[in-house]
Amino acid sequence: MIGVYIHIPYCRTICPYCDFVKRPTKGVVPDEFIRALCGEIAAYDGPRNADSVFFGGGTPSLIEPRDLETVLAAVRRHFALSDNTEITLEANPDDITGELVRRWTNLGVNRVSLGVQSFNEDALRYLGRRHDADGARRACAIVGRHFVNWNIDLIFGAPPYGAWRATLEETTRMGSTHVSAYGLTYEAGTPFGKRAEEAIDEDLYLEQYAVTLEMLNGFDRYEVSNYAKPGRESVHNLHYWRNEEYAGFGPGAYSFVNGVRARNHAKLEDYLDKPGEKSESLPLSDEEVRVETVIQHLRLREGISRSAYRARFDRELDADFAEPVRALSARDLLADDGETLRPTRRGFELNNEIGLALVSAGVL
Repeated sequence: MIGVYIHIPYCRTICPYCDFVKRPTKGVVPDEFIRALCGEIAAYDGPRNADSVFFGGGTPSLIEPRDLETVLAAVRRHFALSDNTEITLEANPDDITGELVRRWTNLGVNRVSLGVQSFNEDALRYLGRRHDADGARRACAIVGRHFVNWNIDLIFGAPPYGAWRATLEETTRMGSTHVSAYGLTYEAGTPFGKRAEEAIDEDLYLEQYAVTLEMLNGFDRYEVSNYAKPGRESVHNLHYWRNEEYAGFGPGAYSFVNGVRARNHAKLEDYLDKPGEKSESLPLSDEEVRVETVIQHLRLREGISRSAYRARFDRELDADFAEPVRALSARDLLADDGETLRPTRRGFELNNEIGLALVSAGVL
């Protein structure tokens, strides 16, 4: 099975921390873009059995229902979807109305990821969000009435830091089946990139991470930054974390198909001129795929089992990774029961160190 990602780059306002491909708009997704996107989907010649479709952005909730119907029709023509295929659409709280979400459900959207980020007014202003806390609450109520499977997206590390616990407490009352909680990053090339000195230090980061784990104890933490009710894990994102295949459409979208990692043109004009043309295309060696698979699996609570590694690669995990596994276990970053390697709580908190250790050990 493959995951399908569709990037809608348009936003009414640009968040100062966002480093994704985006383009400001007064609220209209141009017909030219819809035509280019559908043309790219039609030209796709890779694997076609898909168990997830994910509309990300940007702000996919800006797309008109008639255009969403057109894009989904293109996906259904060129991919084999089942009645159980997860179809997710990211949404800004300001866009949510009862009528709009009803139209989404009629088109087959069965999961919404709502970009709440915080229920604190000061934090929302700091993050440059155009919705307020009451708007987020209203959107949650509407989405919760229409979807049995939906996500609240949160960001921690924005002032006032003491408000994070209250945001999490309110989140648990909203009834979502999934929560994503990411630490705020100050990426180069964004307005926040010039304010990197405002980033929280490691001690405060770990403190806020611990509060997240405490307050979301009614959810299962199945990935470093993601929490779900039983059976409500993100099917689409598991393709990334298990290093499985996914096909990306739209400007800047990444794909990983047949051992090749590729990226579409990120500049919108280049994409519209040649939709689907790759600005980057990198065939990965067998060794690179093995290393990336282990690194990604070790972001997950399920970890990676020796038998699964053997079945996928016809090799022994211990033969390929014995030294870094010993070192990471000694640092209490990995737990090893003899069959499966999993991140410990400390391994979740300091997960980047697991990947760094695998790379620095000379495995790559």
